[in-house]
Amino acid sequence: MPGSNQLSADLSGKFSDKGPLLFILRHGQIKGHGTRRFIGQTDIPLDQTGREQARSWQAPFAAVGFKQVYTSALTRCRQTAAFACPDSTSVIDRRLNEIDLGEWDGREFEHIKTKHPDLFEQRGRDIYGFCPPAGESFKDLFSRVSPFFSQLPLLSHTLLVTHAGVIRAMLCFWAGKKMENLLNFKTHFGQLFVLAKE
Repeated sequence: MPGSNQLSADLSGKFSDKGPLLFILRHGQIKGHGTRRFIGQTDIPLDQTGREQARSWQAPFAAVGFKQVYTSALTRCRQTAAFACPDSTSVIDRRLNEIDLGEWDGREFEHIKTKHPDLFEQRGRDIYGFCPPAGESFKDLFSRVSPFFSQLPLLSHTLLVTHAGVIRAMLCFWAGKKMENLLNFKTHFGQLFVLAKE
């Protein structure tokens, strides 16, 4: 399961002898990064570092020449796709959106812990099944992402630009792991994963 922030610039040569591959890129760093808050579908743009992370993929991705680029509907992913593949038209698919944290989205951890201690504790006991008010659970996310991943037509090298939660769900599905392994997969801003689909 290759994952890298610094893949060779000559991606076309690196993968030229392989069949169609799925490239999954996490969006770049966002404004306000560093504050401990729940960030799901809150629509936050990239910061300067995030824009640079996205631009760093321009030359490598140009070498691949993606014919299919899919992105989440959220601004941070659409910006990342535009900076990384300026000559490509991205298809927006909302199934690639980050987990919906409902009424908790955008709130600081300490605020939720103080205002809703029982719910916060419940989340700690069942992080995969817990659903914030008016939001999604990780189980819901997995159910949303898995069909997209399994049904995606891979006719040529394809790029997805999406979020940490979605990437973790895809990696679980790809590796044949149970959903409870989802948080064992780590991903960083601007990180690329390259998968061969069966």
